[in-house]
Amino acid sequence: MIKNHLTGRGLAFLFMDDGGRLDYNKKSVNKGLVLNTHSFTREEVEIMNNELSNKFNLNTIIRLNKNKIIIVIQSDSYNKFINLTYVYIYPSMRYKLPK
Repeated sequence: MIKNHLTGRGLAFLFMDDGGRLDYNKKSVNKGLVLNTHSFTREEVEIMNNELSNKFNLNTIIRLNKNKIIIVIQSDSYNKFINLTYVYIYPSMRYKLPK
């Protein structure tokens, strides 16, 4: 579904709904982002992770959070993510982005 249907706009909505910063420490320079995929199976998350990486050329990894797997968009892909999504992220949701 991602490789054939997800656009930058759709990625922005996914982030606004189920995404956030990897690190909420105010002094952090980490620009990593998280897509909370807790309700998906490992196989589904692995497919989503691969398709996000391939379609948008994002450096992504899978991590555990609360014993469930999530997708992390690495700091070195932050600018690519912003270029794809920023115009679609509502101003009221931009607090989720690293400073």
